[in-house]
Amino acid sequence: MDTFDSKILDLIQRNNRISTEKIAEKVGLSPSAVQRRIRQMRKDGVIHAEVAVVKPEAAGRMILSIVGVIIDNERPLAKALKEFRDLMLASPEVMQVYDVTGEADFIVIVSAKDMTDYEEISRRLFMDNPNVRRYKSSLVIRRIKYGMTIPIATT
Repeated sequence: MDTFDSKILDLIQRNNRISTEKIAEKVGLSPSAVQRRIRQMRKDGVIHAEVAVVKPEAAGRMILSIVGVIIDNERPLAKALKEFRDLMLASPEVMQVYDVTGEADFIVIVSAKDMTDYEEISRRLFMDNPNVRRYKSSLVIRRIKYGMTIPIATT
């Protein structure tokens, strides 16, 4: 990745709908060169996904919870980890999952319609899950910063 790629990435991760002409103007390349570079970054996996970031409340998901999960190490660990990961991947209300260091084994971001829905989700994913030894939820009061942009050095 060179400086041009960095500048292109910085622009498109902030606004994926920006035209190649506008990008070309800002980075000093031709529109066709910008298109080739973007296509190559997609092929190389540098651009992992191109998605719309939806405000959870707009989709009726009024509750956001950050859950620290500790896996039960009394069970065969490899099997427990696989089953937990598979469940998280299959659960649409799970927005993000991070395998982390520290007190918890995983941090899970969950959305729910309301507290009744959250209780059901929490029971299904964590409370009744034999692979989970313990979990701790923190309900989000207000989102201060929300996004997926990665700082990219452009010089």
